[in-house]
Amino acid sequence: MSMFVKKKQILAATLVIALAAAVTVNWYYSKPKTESAKGTTVAEEETKKQNLGDSLLVGASNVSQNAEEAASNAEYFASARLEQKNIKEEIEEEIEKVLKSENLKDDEKTKINSLLEEYKKTLKAQSDCEELIKAKLSGDCVVILNKEKAQVIIENGKSNEKTILQITEIIENNTDVSAENLTIIEAK
Repeated sequence: MSMFVKKKQILAATLVIALAAAVTVNWYYSKPKTESAKGTTVAEEETKKQNLGDSLLVGASNVSQNAEEAASNAEYFASARLEQKNIKEEIEEEIEKVLKSENLKDDEKTKINSLLEEYKKTLKAQSDCEELIKAKLSGDCVVILNKEKAQVIIENGKSNEKTILQITEIIENNTDVSAENLTIIEAK
Protein backbone atom coordinates (compact mmCIF):
# COMPACT_ATOMS: atom_id res chain seq x y z
CA MET A 1 0.00 0.00 0.00
CA SER A 2 2.84 2.42 0.81
CA MET A 3 4.34 1.82 -2.68
CA PHE A 4 1.00 2.84 -4.19
CA VAL A 5 0.90 6.01 -2.10
CA LYS A 6 4.47 6.87 -3.13
CA LYS A 7 3.60 6.47 -6.83
CA LYS A 8 0.60 8.76 -6.39
CA GLN A 9 2.80 11.29 -4.62
CA ILE A 10 5.38 11.12 -7.41
CA LEU A 11 2.65 11.60 -10.01
CA ALA A 12 1.20 14.56 -8.13
CA ALA A 13 4.66 16.11 -7.64
CA THR A 14 5.45 15.73 -11.36
CA LEU A 15 2.22 17.41 -12.39
CA VAL A 16 2.76 20.24 -9.88
CA ILE A 17 6.30 20.80 -11.19
CA ALA A 18 5.04 20.90 -14.79
CA LEU A 19 2.32 23.37 -13.84
CA ALA A 20 4.79 25.53 -11.91
CA ALA A 21 7.13 25.60 -14.91
CA ALA A 22 4.28 26.65 -17.21
CA VAL A 23 3.15 29.41 -14.84
CA THR A 24 6.73 30.68 -14.46
CA VAL A 25 7.23 30.92 -18.22
CA ASN A 26 3.84 32.56 -18.58
CA TRP A 27 4.79 35.15 -15.95
CA TYR A 28 8.25 35.72 -17.44
CA TYR A 29 6.98 36.46 -20.95
CA SER A 30 3.98 38.52 -19.90
CA LYS A 31 5.42 40.68 -17.12
CA PRO A 32 5.49 44.38 -17.97
CA LYS A 33 8.85 46.06 -18.09
CA THR A 34 9.32 48.53 -15.26
CA GLU A 35 9.96 52.14 -16.14
CA SER A 36 12.26 54.51 -14.33
CA ALA A 37 11.44 58.10 -13.45
CA LYS A 38 13.10 59.19 -16.72
CA GLY A 39 10.50 57.29 -18.76
CA THR A 40 12.90 54.64 -20.00
CA THR A 41 12.79 51.00 -19.07
CA VAL A 42 15.33 49.63 -16.63
CA ALA A 43 16.72 47.39 -19.39
CA GLU A 44 17.26 50.42 -21.66
CA GLU A 45 19.11 52.25 -18.90
CA GLU A 46 21.34 49.21 -18.31
CA THR A 47 22.12 49.09 -22.03
CA LYS A 48 22.95 52.80 -22.02
CA LYS A 49 25.27 52.30 -19.05
CA GLN A 50 27.03 49.42 -20.78
CA ASN A 51 27.40 51.42 -23.99
CA LEU A 52 28.45 54.69 -22.33
CA GLY A 53 31.61 54.95 -24.44
CA ASP A 54 29.90 54.19 -27.73
CA SER A 55 29.64 57.03 -30.20
CA LEU A 56 26.34 58.09 -31.72
CA LEU A 57 25.72 58.78 -35.39
CA VAL A 58 24.47 62.35 -35.53
CA GLY A 59 21.57 62.91 -37.91
CA ALA A 60 20.76 59.23 -38.36
CA SER A 61 17.33 58.64 -39.81
CA ASN A 62 14.48 56.83 -38.10
CA VAL A 63 14.95 53.99 -40.56
CA SER A 64 17.72 52.42 -38.49
CA GLN A 65 15.64 52.83 -35.33
CA ASN A 66 12.65 51.15 -36.99
CA ALA A 67 14.87 48.33 -38.25
CA GLU A 68 16.33 47.93 -34.76
CA GLU A 69 12.84 47.81 -33.24
CA ALA A 70 11.68 45.23 -35.82
CA ALA A 71 14.73 43.07 -35.10
CA SER A 72 14.09 43.37 -31.37
CA ASN A 73 10.43 42.35 -31.85
CA ALA A 74 11.42 39.39 -34.03
CA GLU A 75 14.01 38.29 -31.46
CA TYR A 76 11.50 38.56 -28.61
CA PHE A 77 8.82 36.51 -30.37
CA ALA A 78 11.32 33.89 -31.54
CA SER A 79 12.62 33.55 -27.99
CA ALA A 80 9.10 33.27 -26.57
CA ARG A 81 8.16 30.56 -29.08
CA LEU A 82 11.33 28.59 -28.36
CA GLU A 83 10.68 28.75 -24.61
CA GLN A 84 7.06 27.64 -25.12
CA LYS A 85 8.21 24.74 -27.29
CA ASN A 86 10.83 23.62 -24.75
CA ILE A 87 8.36 23.67 -21.87
CA LYS A 88 5.75 21.84 -23.95
CA GLU A 89 8.26 19.09 -24.74
CA GLU A 90 9.34 18.87 -21.08
CA ILE A 91 5.77 18.52 -19.86
CA GLU A 92 4.92 15.90 -22.47
CA GLU A 93 8.05 13.87 -21.61
CA GLU A 94 7.19 13.91 -17.91
CA ILE A 95 3.63 12.83 -18.59
CA GLU A 96 4.81 10.01 -20.85
CA LYS A 97 7.18 8.80 -18.11
CA VAL A 98 4.35 8.77 -15.59
CA LEU A 99 2.03 6.94 -18.00
CA LYS A 100 4.65 4.23 -18.58
CA SER A 101 4.85 3.53 -14.86
CA GLU A 102 3.83 -0.04 -14.11
CA ASN A 103 2.15 0.76 -10.80
CA LEU A 104 -0.51 3.11 -12.17
CA LYS A 105 -4.08 1.91 -12.13
CA ASP A 106 -6.22 2.12 -15.25
CA ASP A 107 -8.43 4.87 -13.81
CA GLU A 108 -5.33 6.97 -13.03
CA LYS A 109 -4.02 6.46 -16.56
CA THR A 110 -7.42 7.47 -17.92
CA LYS A 111 -7.42 10.64 -15.83
CA ILE A 112 -3.88 11.55 -16.93
CA ASN A 113 -4.75 10.88 -20.57
CA SER A 114 -7.81 13.11 -20.18
CA LEU A 115 -5.64 15.90 -18.77
CA LEU A 116 -3.16 15.41 -21.60
CA GLU A 117 -5.93 15.72 -24.20
CA GLU A 118 -7.18 18.89 -22.51
CA TYR A 119 -3.63 20.26 -22.56
CA LYS A 120 -3.31 19.48 -26.29
CA LYS A 121 -6.64 21.23 -27.00
CA THR A 122 -5.37 24.30 -25.15
CA LEU A 123 -2.16 24.30 -27.20
CA LYS A 124 -4.18 23.97 -30.42
CA ALA A 125 -6.47 26.86 -29.42
CA GLN A 126 -3.40 28.93 -28.51
CA SER A 127 -1.83 28.23 -31.90
CA ASP A 128 -5.06 28.92 -33.80
CA CYS A 129 -5.54 32.24 -32.00
CA GLU A 130 -1.95 33.27 -32.73
CA GLU A 131 -2.38 32.56 -36.44
CA LEU A 132 -5.68 34.47 -36.65
CA ILE A 133 -4.29 37.46 -34.75
CA LYS A 134 -1.16 37.53 -36.94
CA ALA A 135 -3.36 37.57 -40.03
CA LYS A 136 -5.51 40.42 -38.67
CA LEU A 137 -2.61 42.55 -37.37
CA SER A 138 -0.09 41.81 -40.10
CA GLY A 139 2.38 41.40 -37.26
CA ASP A 140 3.66 38.86 -34.78
CA CYS A 141 2.10 37.86 -31.47
CA VAL A 142 2.21 35.29 -28.69
CA VAL A 143 -0.93 33.92 -27.04
CA ILE A 144 -0.79 32.37 -23.57
CA LEU A 145 -3.88 30.50 -22.40
CA ASN A 146 -4.20 29.52 -18.76
CA LYS A 147 -7.56 27.93 -17.91
CA GLU A 148 -10.07 30.80 -18.09
CA LYS A 149 -7.50 33.57 -18.63
CA ALA A 150 -5.58 34.67 -21.71
CA GLN A 151 -2.69 37.00 -22.41
CA VAL A 152 -1.84 38.24 -25.87
CA ILE A 153 1.50 39.90 -26.50
CA ILE A 154 1.61 41.90 -29.73
CA GLU A 155 4.27 43.90 -31.50
CA ASN A 156 5.06 47.36 -30.21
CA GLY A 157 2.91 50.02 -31.91
CA LYS A 158 0.17 47.63 -33.06
CA SER A 159 -2.26 48.38 -30.23
CA ASN A 160 -5.29 50.52 -31.02
CA GLU A 161 -9.05 50.27 -30.51
CA LYS A 162 -9.62 48.29 -33.70
CA THR A 163 -6.92 45.70 -33.00
CA ILE A 164 -8.03 45.28 -29.39
CA LEU A 165 -11.59 44.57 -30.57
CA GLN A 166 -10.31 42.11 -33.19
CA ILE A 167 -8.11 40.28 -30.70
CA THR A 168 -10.94 40.14 -28.15
CA GLU A 169 -13.29 38.69 -30.76
CA ILE A 170 -10.75 36.06 -31.84
CA ILE A 171 -10.06 34.96 -28.26
CA GLU A 172 -13.76 34.82 -27.33
CA ASN A 173 -14.68 32.86 -30.47
CA ASN A 174 -11.87 30.30 -30.21
CA THR A 175 -11.52 29.75 -26.45
CA ASP A 176 -13.61 29.72 -23.27
CA VAL A 177 -12.00 33.01 -22.17
CA SER A 178 -14.23 36.04 -21.75
CA ALA A 179 -13.19 39.62 -22.51
CA GLU A 180 -12.75 40.54 -18.84
CA ASN A 181 -10.15 37.77 -18.46
CA LEU A 182 -8.12 38.86 -21.48
CA THR A 183 -4.94 40.92 -21.18
CA ILE A 184 -3.32 42.48 -24.25
CA ILE A 185 0.28 43.65 -23.89
CA GLU A 186 2.63 45.32 -26.34
CA ALA A 187 6.14 43.89 -26.48
CA LYS A 188 8.73 46.53 -25.68
